Amino acid sequence: MVGGVLIVALCLAQADAPLRREVLLAQVSPRVPELDQATAQVEAGDFEEAVATLQRGLSQPELTDDQIAEMSRLLGLAHLYLGNEDKARDAFEKLLQARPDYELPKSTPPKIRALYARLKDDIKKRRVRPVTLTLVPPETVAQGKSLELAARIEDLSLGARPKLFFRRAGGQSYSSVDFVRVKGSRESFTATVPAYELPADKATWQLEYYVEVSDAAARRLAGRGDAYAPLSLPVVPELEGVDGAEKASPWYKNPLVWIGVGVGVAAVTTTAVVLATQKQTGTLPITIRIEGMP
Repeated sequence: MVGGVLIVALCLAQADAPLRREVLLAQVSPRVPELDQATAQVEAGDFEEAVATLQRGLSQPELTDDQIAEMSRLLGLAHLYLGNEDKARDAFEKLLQARPDYELPKSTPPKIRALYARLKDDIKKRRVRPVTLTLVPPETVAQGKSLELAARIEDLSLGARPKLFFRRAGGQSYSSVDFVRVKGSRESFTATVPAYELPADKATWQLEYYVEVSDAAARRLAGRGDAYAPLSLPVVPELEGVDGAEKASPWYKNPLVWIGVGVGVAAVTTTAVVLATQKQTGTLPITIRIEGMP
């Protein structure tokens, strides 16, 4: 039986090798030497060596979800071919943690597909579900102001920590802050980038960031983006007042000026009428002039 499984494994590896290499080149960057080495070992039927190589590769920091998923898939296959079904289940469960929506290739042998399907059903029954991460990023960030990034994290296991990593585009290293659970909610979290990390500039610049949920052993359980393929947000200059704000108008265009002039004319006219109707013992010519009026 082992010989038959080995023949199936070799045929599967040879048939899928070109396609798998193309997928890895497109999705995984930078390349991990252990992943290439383990792929060749599985193709050659060296399953024990492949297990050791993959365990070494999975222990490295800053792996992408695609790298974790592919190495976990190979690890599960190698354990199955060695007859270690329990260890294969552990590997496939880690695969589902990295990629909850992952489906095995259609060319995968029926026995392996059946085990994978049973594992997914067991996870649902045990309610030990892969961590699900959903981000709600803003469209832009204002320079000189703090950024609050909201996230929804479901099935977060005990001891797991969600963190936000960020840097100005082109920077050498990332800074990080922890996500904090929103009071009164089990699945809503926020992480705040302080204002001093978003300094003002004359032009818009890009903030690169990624989110990672890791367990107590610093293994990545879920994430969006990574250190090599981060997400980004434009950090825009803060508006300095409203465009087209009120400007000082010439005095002659101010309606209050003409209201004042009208009141003055009315007052002078009233005074002239009163003087004209009073009894006068003599004649006194009165001349009234208003500057600026014809």
